[in-house]
Amino acid sequence: MVSEANDVQVFLVQHPPFNQLSASQLEYASSNIFVAFSKSGSELVLNSTVDNPSADNNYKIGMLIIRSGSIEIRTQQGELVDRLSSGDYLLADTINNKGGESLSVFVLEDCLYYELTDYALQSLSATCIEISTLLESNKTQSPELLNNHISGSTELHVDHLVNDSYLSQPVKNAMSSSVISASPDDSIRSAAELMKQHRISSLLIQHNDQLVGILTDRDLRSRVLAKGIADSEAIKSVMTKSPRCIDVNSRLYDAHLKMMSEGVHHLPVVNNVIPVGILTLSDILRANNAEPLSLIRAINRADTVNELSLAAENLPGLVVKLIERDARAVEIGKIITSFSDGITKRLIKLATRKLGVAPCDYAWLAFGSQARQEQVLGSDQDNGLLLPDDVDIDDSYFSKLAEFVNDGLDRCGMPYCPGNVMAKNDKWRQPLKVWKQYFVNWIEEPSPRAVMHSSIFFDMRHIAGNIEFTKTLRHYVLEKAKNNTIFLAMMCDNALSHSPPLGFFKTFVLESDGDHNHTLDLKKRGTIPIVDLARIYALSASLHPLNTIERLELMEQEGVMSKEMSYSLIDAHEFIAGIRLDAQGRQYRGNVTVDNYLDPKELSPLVRHQLKDAFKVVRDAQLAMRIRFGGGVI
Repeated sequence: MVSEANDVQVFLVQHPPFNQLSASQLEYASSNIFVAFSKSGSELVLNSTVDNPSADNNYKIGMLIIRSGSIEIRTQQGELVDRLSSGDYLLADTINNKGGESLSVFVLEDCLYYELTDYALQSLSATCIEISTLLESNKTQSPELLNNHISGSTELHVDHLVNDSYLSQPVKNAMSSSVISASPDDSIRSAAELMKQHRISSLLIQHNDQLVGILTDRDLRSRVLAKGIADSEAIKSVMTKSPRCIDVNSRLYDAHLKMMSEGVHHLPVVNNVIPVGILTLSDILRANNAEPLSLIRAINRADTVNELSLAAENLPGLVVKLIERDARAVEIGKIITSFSDGITKRLIKLATRKLGVAPCDYAWLAFGSQARQEQVLGSDQDNGLLLPDDVDIDDSYFSKLAEFVNDGLDRCGMPYCPGNVMAKNDKWRQPLKVWKQYFVNWIEEPSPRAVMHSSIFFDMRHIAGNIEFTKTLRHYVLEKAKNNTIFLAMMCDNALSHSPPLGFFKTFVLESDGDHNHTLDLKKRGTIPIVDLARIYALSASLHPLNTIERLELMEQEGVMSKEMSYSLIDAHEFIAGIRLDAQGRQYRGNVTVDNYLDPKELSPLVRHQLKDAFKVVRDAQLAMRIRFGGGVI
């Protein structure tokens, strides 16, 4: 195949969607197109991103554009889907359809056609709304059902996500801030060793603190290896002199356009001509992958656990961006959980492909924060399998299914449960009658361990499988717990052990743990007390919502809790959870371990005062709960 950029541009500009491209975009597209020819009667095979996700992006076909001749598309059964002729185009992912049946492409008349690389297609979609819309509308919606009783789509859809364009963010958010540089008089070998040591694809060349050039891995290939230049030569003989730069406060949109128009993949980032970082095309693509729709698409299209884990790596960056955009804590919790649900469903689908169809119906359950849709960065997994009664169950199948999914979740950033509350634990992979007996024991013979389990298992939500199993168990549990005053009193007593960190004179009571000395535990003594409150009141009235805010709202509507207390607890939860998320966002940006601890000295006097007021609301609500249900001393 040979490139014919000028002739290609003349043709493309006459046909949509390419007639909407700017001159620089059109030039970029034509330089990433190859011309091919196939004779009548032959079959075209498009090696797309779906077909070969591990191949070099530069050579994957993203789109085929017909220059002359015609082709037809048929199903595997030979049914005609479409016929295309001059000016028509075909997306490779449409043919290599992962979610359903692959299609075949046959040449009707001798056909001359253009192949646009997937890498270029994705890059153009970032700056051309017509191509972006085209790719979005092309997404297939044909999820495979695991069996005839699976409830809902196995794909992930999150309609309420914040979706600001990633290209509108400043360059400094996406760039690498490590400035690795060398002198123009250093040897090529030393430069290559420095790039290998720091695992980077480009090196800034500075002289007297001034940027004079850049050396990239492409320069090493084309200007050194290809021309037989000795590695003892000075960098200045092969570097790109006076490289194009981008200001640190510019937008990614400007950087991406500059890369396309200049034909470069690296831009030094400067602040008043002083280099402060480097931005690569990969950085821009990663910024795109951190956007919700791209992440959803990557999860839904993942064909291996490795692909899924690579997609999940973008979730923390997305969450931090949502935090910085001042998204509400309750929405962020639902967003994180939506991705966790989607990853779980995708893992179940991959497991089913590997193991075959399940021998009987089942329900995959989520417990704890995932069930409440209140996950944060680093939340671990709590789950189980609900199996049918009176069926000869092949547990070897479900044991392998559970292990596959639990191990996959761990690889995707949801660590194993420290208490081993996971489906691969035989205890939490049981028939309905066994699960019912578990809850009867916890409710009717409450012990400290049973009450501890209640904080996990009584928040239970259906994820995949036969939803009727989950409905049956939930209804049974709510009815059993509603009128058991002894159980509710013990739950109350357990909840009161998580008291807000306030002293007698409204001073903070800080942790004395060696690793977290003089800090506040915003989970154990902040949000968890409100979660416990909402759960106890909800169980006492047999209310169905699981999310803490939704429970509090319904309690007020049903007269279970006063309007004043309900609204105050909602505000307190949002405020404390917001501070917790802000702290975690700063920890992530600072490359330190993300946890739930905060030194109150990091807060302003006003915020510290407001936090104390929020803790007082929780303490007053705990007092009211103790009076209503009984329990220990606050």
